[in-house]
Parts: sequence; structure tokens; C-alpha cells
Amino acid sequence: MLSSFRIPRSNQGSFWACINLTDSGLRVKTREEAHMKTQLTKPARDKARYTEEYKQEALELWRNSGRSAAKVAAELGIRAPLLYRWARPKREANLSKNEPGRQRSVEELEAEIARLRAENAKLLEQREVLKKSLGILSEVPPRGMPGLKR
Repeated sequence: MLSSFRIPRSNQGSFWACINLTDSGLRVKTREEAHMKTQLTKPARDKARYTEEYKQEALELWRNSGRSAAKVAAELGIRAPLLYRWARPKREANLSKNEPGRQRSVEELEAEIARLRAENAKLLEQREVLKKSLGILSEVPPRGMPGLKR
């Protein structure tokens, strides 16, 4: 909450000022500052530095525990995004090894094509069986069946 008041000054006339009550202490602002948008800012903290050994141990704890990054980070007293940031370089290195752009032999490619063709044929046959069973199950039974009352 801002409030304006006039501060009398000797030999200079009056001086307008504004008290900023949102700061931790009372501070007198000039008229120009009072019209500027005030915003609370957090005090600057020194950035924590972690050793490579600590980072590797934290990542191993996270991977081997089977728990979420948030839970492991809370135990260590750090934020979860730090764990993800520390894990990124290793994850990117693993992805670059498994990129589909790597060269494969002709025999590997032909084996994969044969496997995919066999899988495709099997799936087509399963689809046909399901279509036929749906047609049979959705038919209306004939009227002459015993035990059927309509």
C-alpha cells in the first residue's frame, strides 16, 4: 500500500515523497519512483555448485532406487529439475548411439523385412477372424428356436 505525503525542506520548498510499505523497511521514494510499477523481488542468492562426484552419486541413487526424481531430490535437498539436467548429457549420448541413421547390413534389413511381413500377415488374419465373429454374433437368431419368446 502506497501513501503520499509532503516532506517540508528548509530553503527548498516542499518535496513530494511516497512510502513503499511493500519493502522490508520503510523507504522514502521520490515522486518519479512512486509512479513506477513496484515489484517485489527475491534477494539474489549465490548459485550452489555441485561436484561431478556428487552429481553422479545423486543420479545413481535416483536410477537405482526406482523412486521419482522429486522424492530423491527432496531427500538430497535439491530441486528435481537439477536431476533431469544432470542426466541429460548421458541420455543424449545414448540416443545418438541408437539413431536410426546408422548403417545396417543388407542381411539385417532383409531379415527385418521378412519379420515385418510375417507379422503383417498374422495381423491381417486376426482382423478377418474378428470381422467374421462380429458378423456371426450380431445376427438376429431365427424365430423358430425353442425357448425363445418374443
